[in-house]
Order: sequence, then structure tokens, then C-alpha cells
Amino acid sequence: MSDLKLASDFPALGRADWMKRVEAVLKGASFEEKLVHASADGIRLEPLYGQLAGHRAARATQVPWTLFQRVDHPDAARANELALDDLANGATGLVLVTRDSAAARGYGIDTARLARVLQGVHLHAIALRVEGNASMALAELIATQPIDPERLNVSFALTNPADAAELARLGYTGPYMEADGRSWHEQGATEAQELGATLATAVATLRSLERLNDVHLVRSVGITLAANQDMFATLAKFRAIRLLWRRVLQAAGLPDAPLRLHAETSWRMMAVKDPHTNILRATAAVFGAALGGADSITVLPLSLAQGLPNAFARRVARNVQNVLAEESNLWRVADPASGAGYIETYTQGLAEAAWKVFQAAEAGDWPAPDPSSTAGLPRKPCHETHSEFLEDRAGDLLRRRLRRAGLADARRPAREMRLRSRGHEGHRLPQHMARCAALSARPLPHHVHDAALDHPPICGLLHGGGFQCLLPP
Repeated sequence: MSDLKLASDFPALGRADWMKRVEAVLKGASFEEKLVHASADGIRLEPLYGQLAGHRAARATQVPWTLFQRVDHPDAARANELALDDLANGATGLVLVTRDSAAARGYGIDTARLARVLQGVHLHAIALRVEGNASMALAELIATQPIDPERLNVSFALTNPADAAELARLGYTGPYMEADGRSWHEQGATEAQELGATLATAVATLRSLERLNDVHLVRSVGITLAANQDMFATLAKFRAIRLLWRRVLQAAGLPDAPLRLHAETSWRMMAVKDPHTNILRATAAVFGAALGGADSITVLPLSLAQGLPNAFARRVARNVQNVLAEESNLWRVADPASGAGYIETYTQGLAEAAWKVFQAAEAGDWPAPDPSSTAGLPRKPCHETHSEFLEDRAGDLLRRRLRRAGLADARRPAREMRLRSRGHEGHRLPQHMARCAALSARPLPHHVHDAALDHPPICGLLHGGGFQCLLPP
């Protein structure tokens, strides 16, 4: 039985053999017109690929990714209650979202009540992320406890390099600052534009921290990207950013170090009127980000676009990740897409396009996303089609029958669709932050503007040609 070779029983087929089968199905139609398309970044994508060798883009350690939950409730006691419930039911990290954070979505905790928010939370046993101005307040809170900062898993969101140097002196290992691609994604940026602009922000941040020693410097910057329902584009995007960051460290003469890469499900893709469909979108987004090598993932609760999510919406957000990590075991294979022709082609194409965007941004020409772009947005919800159908028919009787069939009128959503947290109806999403509204350009942190563009090790990146020629063999 040890000599059994099943593959030898099948004839070897090349691309030409497969193309004959494809042409038979097309019945004279053009292969290029029917089956080949270009992505938003102009990357040619075909339906037929063979195995293709590429660069590995795996996480640093083969362990489950960190399951983060947002802590953003304005009431400190309620935020603490929700955080403890999350940690008791599968979450392994907390995202501390303050009111001034660009990702607060109209809510957020009060930095002055941080101690109350984290009451009873064992900080040494979980991962923490800061979004907003609570970084130094968190460090001060940790200083009051018998905890070694070097052993903590904390991602800060500082904007002052001096504060980063102070945290490094205290023993924190970083990241101290974050290059956030979510704002670019929400403005309508393509995958390559998001990658290139985020990379440029990360490099400028790296320059502002050059007074740190190399050990701290290579771990000082983290990157956050948006993950949407296009799982293959998300997978390729997260693989590409690891290749890009690796090349930046090489060009800067810094030692190789793993990138701390965080994913958050796309705010732009979330539906408002039919929130339960967001569960499917979040599942596809987590699938792509996890297989793409994200170190940590945050799933936005399904009803966040309606208002503060209740316990049910938060539980679903947790369990989307719990199922994919603990039942589907997506984390067990390192870089599972490596060698797949479609993904390798997509990854390489994104990396090359993003490198051009990065070089242009370094020269002062930042990308200009199209806020009206529909990329990443859900298609027209079926309930709108049902509403149009109902408008052509009179009578409440017909409407009641349609509701019994599950086709509720979008203008009068069923009770179970209203998922706002009880007791906090006043915390409604501001009108200007609706899903389809074009977000204003988020200003870059001052340390990005102040970073010198003529830093010798990184200046060479501008003159190195295309991304592909800069990759290691």
C-alpha cells in the first residue's frame, strides 16, 4: 500500500488542455471578454491559474489570531459590564475606543473613567488596543498595578514621538503608533490606494521615531486595515502589506521584524436597514483577513450603523470569529494561500500598484479616493426591491401576506430588526455618519507632516524603481 500513487492514474494536463475545455463551454465567445476582468486597481484577473511560487506572508507565530471586541459604551459601568462579558465568552482582547477617536462612530469611552471601564479586567492576561487619546492614561493606570510592562500585549495610538520614547523607556515593546488605513478605505480608496497611503504613513511615523534603538524601532509601528466582504481581495491585501513592510525594513537597513497587523471589518460595507445581512459580510471579511495573516481582528457589531449595539449584536460579533477560529480552525495553516496562482497574482499586483502609490505619496502626491465609488458597498438590499414591489399593489392584506412570507416592507422594519441597546436610545448615530455618506479626509498626524522626507536610508525607496525589482530573491 505504501507504493500506491493515485496521481499516476490521471493524465497530466497543462494550461492548453484546460483552455480547450473552457473554449468548449464558451461556444465561440471571447475568453477575454467573458472571463477576464480587471480589479479597481487595473490588476488583470483570470479564472484559470496554475500553481505559482511566491513570497511567504504568514503571521510571526502559528497561534490563533487575537479576537478583539470594541469597548465604546459612553457609560463607564455599562462598558465594564460588556467588556467582562466579552472576555468571559471568547474575546481575547479589548479595543478601548475613546470619544475623540476617528473610529468612535459617535460614541466612545471617557478617558477620565478608564479605571472604571477596566475594573476587574486582568490586564496581563489579555491584549489591549487604544483608539483615541487614552494611551498615556492607560500607561498610568498600568503603573499603579504590579505588572511588568514588557510582558503586556498593548498596541498604543500615540501621536507624540516623545511619549513613544517614554513608553519604550518604561519597558513597553510596542507598537506605540498606528498607521490606519480605515479612513482611506471609507473615503472610497481602492485596495492599492489604501495600502500605499497606509504604508507612506507608517514610513513617516517610522522616521519620527528614529531616536529609538533598532530593537524598539522595528516594533514601534502597527498597521490597521479594513476587511470587506470581498474575501479574495481582502486576503491578497493583507498578504501584500506584509511584503511591503518587509521591503521597507530592508531598504531602511533595519533588522527584519514581524509586522503587527490588525484588521477591522469594513464600516463602509455595513447595511443600515437590514442589519442581519451584515453577519454574512463580516464572516467573509474575517475569512479573508484571517487567511491573509492578520494578527488580530475586530468585528463591528451587526447593528452598529443603527446605534449602540446591544448584547445580542456583540455576541454575534464574537461568535463570527469564534466559529472561524475554533471550529473552522483557519489559524492552523501558515499562509494557506501561498502558491495559489490566483492569490499570488493578486497579491503581487496589489503590492506593485501600492508601491507606486507609496512612492507618489512620499513625493507629496497623496491618493485622491473617489467617495462615490461603490466598491466595498453591499448591493441593493432585497428589502428595497420588495418595497418597490409593494408600492405597485394596494391593500394592507397583501402587505400582511408578504410579511408572513418574510418580505417585510423596508419602510416599516420588523421589531426584531431594531437592535439598539435599550436604555440608551439617545445615543443615535449622527446623520453625517450614515453608511453611504462620504467621509471627509482624515488629517494626517502631525508627526507624519513633520517627518523629514530626506532621511537617507528611506529616501532610497523613492528611486528604487518598481516594487517587484526590490523584492528579495
